[in-house]
Amino acid sequence: MAASDYHVIIAGAGVTGVLIAQGLKKAGIRASIYERYPKAKYEDRAGNWTVALHWSIPFIEACLPAEVFAKIKTCETNPWEEIDPVVAGNIPLINGRTGKVLAKMPMDHPKRASRGKLRDLFKEGLDIQYDMKLTDVRVNDDGNGVIARFNEGSVVVEGDVIIGADGAKSAVRDCLLDKEDGRLDVANALILSAFPTFTAEQALFIRNNTHPIMQLSPHPYQNTIIFESLADVVDRNKPESWVFYISLSIYTNETPPDEAERRHLFKSYMSTYCEPYRSIAKWITDDVHINGDKFHYWGKITPWKNFSGRITLAGDAAHPMVPFRAQGINNAIEDAKLYVDAIKSVVLDSKDLQTVIDDYDKSSYTRGKSDIQLSIEQMHAYHHWDEVMDSPLMKNGYGHAH
Repeated sequence: MAASDYHVIIAGAGVTGVLIAQGLKKAGIRASIYERYPKAKYEDRAGNWTVALHWSIPFIEACLPAEVFAKIKTCETNPWEEIDPVVAGNIPLINGRTGKVLAKMPMDHPKRASRGKLRDLFKEGLDIQYDMKLTDVRVNDDGNGVIARFNEGSVVVEGDVIIGADGAKSAVRDCLLDKEDGRLDVANALILSAFPTFTAEQALFIRNNTHPIMQLSPHPYQNTIIFESLADVVDRNKPESWVFYISLSIYTNETPPDEAERRHLFKSYMSTYCEPYRSIAKWITDDVHINGDKFHYWGKITPWKNFSGRITLAGDAAHPMVPFRAQGINNAIEDAKLYVDAIKSVVLDSKDLQTVIDDYDKSSYTRGKSDIQLSIEQMHAYHHWDEVMDSPLMKNGYGHAH
């Protein structure tokens, strides 16, 4: 079979799905991408959310065309700045009450990137079918391909294989596991976050008193931690245009309160912190929206059926985890690279599909299970002062744990 005759169906056009498509396209293998959201909603969803790229960067380079990878710096939250690698690679942990640096946690060649910009770079030159909600997927009767049905069966797509890169609440995963086996847990952390701008003077004060990649500050007297980073430098010469990401995490099993209560909690907790957080609490104006989120994770992750290698998972569909070790997107990117390699070995080298996807699944599951557990341990430690210095990040930094 010619490479161009092999057809990979990709459910989900997030970072993972489009990176898989780029890697397959680079190898001359046909891939079709189906995204559940309408285009307008898809474009809005990324917002100003940011991610930490570190050990996965070589996998990005392997999947992207050279001319696209050459633009990776444009995805950084501050693409204008070249950060001293020694400074960038040591992420400070700050006593949120006193401002004292407790530790510097190593991170390999980190970049703080905009999730939306990253996704948009990765999808350059790709054709995405929007507003396609997966209804069902199954192996066809002769076992040599798959049939995916979208939008209650009004769209039917046939391919050789399908990969679910459709996020934490994956429809593909639902087709591979019993409901109880695929059930997600809700983390005991309420994340209150905002994307404010400030006056030029205020923005410079914050930037001069925080780390250029990100900064984490647990509080010794309350079960909270602040995460701060730049989200977007719109104009490097106008600090008043800089967008910051300020997140306060509270250890609780309560659901997100309403906007007024979120604002009260956000400002009152932050007012007990050191600078610049105390001033940030004062400077955030009432027109700034305070998000309230609860993260979901697959606490009882279990190996999934892959139907002789025809159907599998990647990224958050395979191992949804909480973000307290900055491993989720890096694992997703490794999945993308390994899945592309697996399909290339089948199409170009005539390897057995079952064997290579079994190996891929083992890697994705094993990495995912480990990092799900470590991220939960880290979340607990961040919110419990007596455990912070003995947490996974203190022991291993942000490096690849496998």
